[in-house]
This record gives sequence, structure tokens and C-alpha cells, in this order.
Amino acid sequence: MNAETIAGKTFSTVKKGWNPDEVHAYLRILAEDLVAMTDENAALRTEILRLEDQLVQSREVEGKVRGMLTEMKSASKKMVGQAEASAAAMSYKIEQERKAVRDHAKREAAVIIRDAERRAERLLMKGNARLDALKEQIELLETKKLALITRIKSILRSQVDFLSALEHPRGGSLRSALTRSTRTREGIDAEAVDEIIERLDQRESEL
Repeated sequence: MNAETIAGKTFSTVKKGWNPDEVHAYLRILAEDLVAMTDENAALRTEILRLEDQLVQSREVEGKVRGMLTEMKSASKKMVGQAEASAAAMSYKIEQERKAVRDHAKREAAVIIRDAERRAERLLMKGNARLDALKEQIELLETKKLALITRIKSILRSQVDFLSALEHPRGGSLRSALTRSTRTREGIDAEAVDEIIERLDQRESEL
């Protein structure tokens, strides 16, 4: 049954009953209300279908979002694990490099210390050798000094004897003083001494 059926419905007439015009008017109203209700129901069905489609789409989107969130959580957990593993590996590598640098520095320091000790030992040995050489030179100079002093003393004694013989000539004493002076080869010239000795010999022969 629809609005047209209701609006076109006819009834048999009797002498006693409802007014046909009023009945038809009322049926027309009912038909219009039925049309309105039918249109409203159709609109509601369309809206329900649209809402159902939207709900389905929302559920699909929600499912996709949940899936994305799950994937993001998994990826985040994986990234966190990788970051932790990378940080641990980097920390271990840094620690190994720091240890290697420290060990290398210790080895270099030990080498430098050994080289410094060896150089110090060589310098000490050279210093000791230089000191010994200086001591030997000092001892040699002392010996030369004593020898020179002794020689000077001898020269001075011979010169004193010579001067004493010249001041107080006593024959052979002058000759002996001159002979000693000649042996020293210092002070008086050897030719002058020979001349003096020759004159003394002439003087003795005259006497």
C-alpha cells in the first residue's frame, strides 16, 4: 500500500454513513502524511547507510591507526633497542680506545723515561771521565809546578853561589860556581861564563 492507493481508494455509498468528501479529504491527508513519512524514512535510511559507511570507514581508519600505532611501537622499541645496542657498542669502543691511548701513553712515557735515564747515565759517565781527566791534568800540573819550583830553586842557589864567589873570590870557588851555573844553562850566558873562566886561568898562571 502506498499514498496513491490510499488517495484513490473508493467506497460504496449508502444512505446512512460518512460523508464521502470528508473521507476522501482525510484519506488525502493520510496519503500526504504517508508520503512524508516514506520520504523521511528514505532519508533516514540514506543517512543510516551513510553513517554506517562512515562507521565502517572510521573502523577501517581506526584499524589502520591501531596497526600504525602497533608498528610504530614495534619500530620504536626496535629503534630503542638498536640505539641502546649502538650506545653500548660505542661506549665499549670508546673505553677500548681510551684504554689503548692510556696504554700507549704509558709505553711512550716508559720509553722516554728509559731514554732519559740512559742519557743521564751517559752524561754522568762523560762527566766522571771529564772529572778524572781534569784530576789527572791537575796532578800533572802539580808535578810540573813542583819540578819548576825545584829547578828555580836550583837556579837561584847557583846564582847565589856565583854572586858570592864574585863578591869573595877564593880561587877554585869561582870556577866551581861558574861551572855549576853553566850546567844549569840558565841566568848567565854560557859564552860569558867561558870567557870568565879563561881569564881566571890566565890570572892563576900569572900568579
